Amino acid sequence: MSIGLASDLRRLLGPGAVSTEPDDLERYSGDALGPFRAFRAGLLLAARPAAVAWPTSTEDVSRVLAYADRQRVPVVPYGGGTGVMGAATPVDRCILLNLQRMASLISVSREDRTARVQAGALLEEVNTASKREGMRLGHDPWSRPIATVGGAISTDGVGYTASRFSSMGDQVLGLEAVLPGGEVVRSRGVPKPSSGPSLNHLFIGSEGTLGIVTEATLQVFPRPETRLLSSTVFPEFEAGFRAVAALQAEGVRPTVVDYGDECWPGSTDETRPATLYLSFEGLPDEAEAQERRAREICLRFEGREGDRADAVDYWKTRHASGENYKREVLESLSPAEERRRRSAYRMDYLHVALPVSKVLEYRRRCQGLLSSRRILVKEWSLWGRPEYFSFLMVEEDDAGEETSAVMGDVVDQVLSLALDLGGTMEYCHGVGIKLGHLLGRELGAADRVMGRIKDALDPHRILNPGKLEGHSGV
Repeated sequence: MSIGLASDLRRLLGPGAVSTEPDDLERYSGDALGPFRAFRAGLLLAARPAAVAWPTSTEDVSRVLAYADRQRVPVVPYGGGTGVMGAATPVDRCILLNLQRMASLISVSREDRTARVQAGALLEEVNTASKREGMRLGHDPWSRPIATVGGAISTDGVGYTASRFSSMGDQVLGLEAVLPGGEVVRSRGVPKPSSGPSLNHLFIGSEGTLGIVTEATLQVFPRPETRLLSSTVFPEFEAGFRAVAALQAEGVRPTVVDYGDECWPGSTDETRPATLYLSFEGLPDEAEAQERRAREICLRFEGREGDRADAVDYWKTRHASGENYKREVLESLSPAEERRRRSAYRMDYLHVALPVSKVLEYRRRCQGLLSSRRILVKEWSLWGRPEYFSFLMVEEDDAGEETSAVMGDVVDQVLSLALDLGGTMEYCHGVGIKLGHLLGRELGAADRVMGRIKDALDPHRILNPGKLEGHSGV
């Protein structure tokens, strides 16, 4: 089948746009989700595509999807390969549709404050093009040097500047997407449609299960006249959390809110100081007034001013992880092997969204649960908003297995607890194959609605199968 499939794809796209070489099939056999953090989804990482295809236009994508729908061949879209939930993991004998050659920066308009780009464009490249027009991209994750626009839209990613600009999806004005049968749909690149549900939000956060985004019109923002960076140190996590909540409640709006503690040898949750990094940007008078008010609020909650040089260093190095991943994995001789090696560290990093009133209760209950299972929390943190709560944890007892049943069980328990408290289990990366088994629990009856939408748009279930599947089998 793969020989005939590859020949058909070459007729559709051209000879240099399709590969069945083992090295290519291996290289694009997954994203940054490794075996240890995949837990119960770990067996799915062994799947391999039948062919990798590189379209260069929306018309190419349309032809491939129309063909795949007729032949009932699954198609998995692939962007930068930097996701950590396995949303780009192939299924056996699928077409891996790699959008990295669809990377054109079509236009940047200073007057309209928009950037029109293909889905395979890197976030860094869009930001650089915007800077030439005196603008900036509002989405600024650690992965900006390596992540694509389409990937960020498909997971509705959150970055460092989310406190001011919100998630990637909120910066999308218009989209072009291809449905599983090959039909191309477009929304207009303005802030609001005339009426009806937003077509954009069928594809924002849907992880490539309802259509493949091929082009986007993004809102971009004026580069700030000034940027004021600060750090504030709190005696322990709870005091700083209350300060961040007060900032939001009193209308103080930093561009960056990044708060967390770290576990040092001999420290406990009660003795670990926590650091809050803030950035205020815009007109000088406005930024200075906002920073002054923030300082007053932090003082009320036992905050003391930290070293401003630390804040500057934090800002300058915020993309270091992405640069390292690019250099050590994506540009290595064997990216698949390096990806597996890097992901062997026995940890997990969870990101839940909760009502402000529930965050500290959730943290306390997690402390008890994790301690009883010998799971050590290396960091509790907030990113962007007081509702966005994250924690990095490691397993103290390393039995040497590729994955850990104990850690997998604990992850399910703490994420289920977040759902019980009225929250969601992931605010940053989507759910992919890693957390899809919990999606029905989060969505409730809405899971069945999602299933009906999937049936209407993708009746043959060819597009990114196994993703966003809750109890209804979306």
